[in-house]
Amino acid sequence: MLILTIVLKENIVTDIKNFKLDKNVFKKKKLFYVIIFLGFCFSAILSSYYVLKYDKYVKDSDIHQLIKDETFYHWNSGAIIADEVRKGKNFFSSGGVTFTKPLQQRIIALYSLITGFQLTNDSTGKTIVSLGGKLPYLILQALFYFFSLFYFGKKLLKIFPNNAFLYIILFLSFEFTIFQFHSSFWTESIYFSLQLIIFGMVLEKKANFSHNLLIGILMGFLFLQRSAGLFYIFPILICNLFFFKKKITPVFIGIISGYITILILLGFYNHHKTNKFYIFPLEGKHNVYSYFASQILAEKLGLSSVETTKFETDKFIKWANKNNIKFNDKQGLEKISSISEIRKFLFYDTDVYKFYDYLNFRQYEILINNPLISVKKIINNTMHLIVLNPTFNYYYNDSRGKNKTEIYFTDTHKKLIPYRIGYTLIIYFFCLIGLISMLKQKKFYEVSIILLSVLYYVALFGWKGDTRLYVPSLIYLSIFFGIGVDLSLNNFKKYQNKV
Repeated sequence: MLILTIVLKENIVTDIKNFKLDKNVFKKKKLFYVIIFLGFCFSAILSSYYVLKYDKYVKDSDIHQLIKDETFYHWNSGAIIADEVRKGKNFFSSGGVTFTKPLQQRIIALYSLITGFQLTNDSTGKTIVSLGGKLPYLILQALFYFFSLFYFGKKLLKIFPNNAFLYIILFLSFEFTIFQFHSSFWTESIYFSLQLIIFGMVLEKKANFSHNLLIGILMGFLFLQRSAGLFYIFPILICNLFFFKKKITPVFIGIISGYITILILLGFYNHHKTNKFYIFPLEGKHNVYSYFASQILAEKLGLSSVETTKFETDKFIKWANKNNIKFNDKQGLEKISSISEIRKFLFYDTDVYKFYDYLNFRQYEILINNPLISVKKIINNTMHLIVLNPTFNYYYNDSRGKNKTEIYFTDTHKKLIPYRIGYTLIIYFFCLIGLISMLKQKKFYEVSIILLSVLYYVALFGWKGDTRLYVPSLIYLSIFFGIGVDLSLNNFKKYQNKV
């Protein structure tokens, strides 16, 4: 965070010194500040609403309405780190094995240490989320995003000095599919912030080593915040390869050096915890199995999800017996609802990695053996992935854990689908106009970065079809959208003048 602050400060000061006080530019500058400020204020208001309404437990349940599922994992992991630091342990060596998204847990732990707020308590004999103390976290999270957007906007103004600049900033400030996550405890908001900083630096087209070294370091943080960032270095390297050509050496060495530095540090941390050097999070070794391959298998065999779990558990037990895997409670395996729960019953910690390696192999074995079903499902899920869902966070807070039926299987969800499709098509319509306009202007470097970045997330998560995983693409599509809106409004004004 210190590195980010220094770099952002230096860049902003430089931009302000070089800023031309042209009347139109000065007007855009003022509007830019107003948009950023209002975006932050509205985010704080929405966060206040969610905290006041949902910082509680579901009636007759131990499910907290704001922090549950994956967000509870990060919150509880942050609490463990903070408690270990309070007992004298080093901040960077505290905490458990890297299962998923280690940066989010550290940020939450740091928040607890700075504010003194105890994230969880065990007064009931079970770890539960402490009430209160959540609004400052959400406000700081939003502040980081809008500060990153301010930095990005300064870089953007040099490339798009017309009104398209303001429409891009408006989109990134208020488009609700993005905006909703600043008032949540998911990893998205901070991930978006890092995206904006990296995107702004990449658009500068600097070939010097230090600039690209920092880009590589930030890409490492992007991966630490969400596993989705692991391979994002490749779209950037590909674009730079064609743009810089003869000057590519310092660019490549800088980006790769910075990125690998973060990966090595993560690997050493994991080795310290497990005596095994690894970088790829364990979560990634079973996601395809849990959310996709198991469904393919169920469809192929004509089994229910429960029957599929039983079938796969029996298959794993046979494999475990052959490979000397020991269980601490073999009878408990009969009660599991998901095969990923097997890890709780393994006697040795080292066998956990063997278990995830097994799932990693098994998931691709299922897909390869069932190509037609797999391809059909990937196409269907990809079509679902790219439909925007600006109501996700509201219904997640309001319904998840509260009702026995998931929101995705309710009439409310079905009724919202036509509106979501309509909203998505409007966004894509202006994006298409913006894309065509940029191609006519021969801004091939910018177009390449945007398209490769969007395709990256589609290719990475098309199989899953979870709309939340596609949202980072909107950070890049905002450029097309802003240009498309500006061009459309200009053409409309010309038409009115003729009439």
